[in-house]
Amino acid sequence: MLLIWLYRAAVAATVLFALRKGGEPERLVATILLATVLLDLLNHAAFGMPAFFSVDPGHLVIDGWAMIALLWVALRANRGWPMWACSAQIIVVLAHMSKLIDLSLVRYGYFVMTQMPILIQAVALLAGTIAHFRREERIGRYHAWRLPYRRPPRLRPT
Repeated sequence: MLLIWLYRAAVAATVLFALRKGGEPERLVATILLATVLLDLLNHAAFGMPAFFSVDPGHLVIDGWAMIALLWVALRANRGWPMWACSAQIIVVLAHMSKLIDLSLVRYGYFVMTQMPILIQAVALLAGTIAHFRREERIGRYHAWRLPYRRPPRLRPT
């Protein structure tokens, strides 16, 4: 039980660090992770604890939303680490989908696929926030988002 609380405290500290020291993508991912926790608490308060042998629709909706939000950040941020966070969230959604297809899915496998990717996300967020913090100290402010591609104007023949 102590290990679970240490795990939760480490994730919470990472999110707080990213909210305080990170750039816009780091703060956005930290907000998404924080929102998933708050929405999960709201889900359990409204509908109770789900049976672990079936898919909880509330978790499926929350995790699906988080995947879409993390994918948006990953595709637009001027950093590589959001792809890791999004990949971990895709694992969670795939776990729900595989559980929908086969309810006899091994419980430990489903547990690991739905509960452990937050660790990958927290490590990616921590590494990204530290890299951003160091980069900003070294070179100053820089673009947090990828610049949109603009086609060069065509030269008209004269």
